[in-house]
Amino acid sequence: MPEEKDKKTLKLKEDKKEVKKDGKKEVKKEGAKKKPKFNLIQKWREMVAELKKVTWPSRKELIRHSIVVVVFVVLITAVIAVYDLALSSLIKLII
Repeated sequence: MPEEKDKKTLKLKEDKKEVKKDGKKEVKKEGAKKKPKFNLIQKWREMVAELKKVTWPSRKELIRHSIVVVVFVVLITAVIAVYDLALSSLIKLII
């Protein structure tokens, strides 16, 4: 049992590295991960690779979905305009 404890302690001491900073001792683990540097070119290449994997809609699908969106926006605008007109008329009657 004592041997196992000594081995564990020794292992922990090997994994840590003492660093002196302004006269103070700091203990750092050697296996600690460093913050990766930001590489704009690499990120751009990754983005382009991901965009190549995207399944883009056909022209026909794109037009059909665009028409659906425009019609929906027009209908919602009409509904809001009717509510606005009704509520403003009601407020004028009350005042």
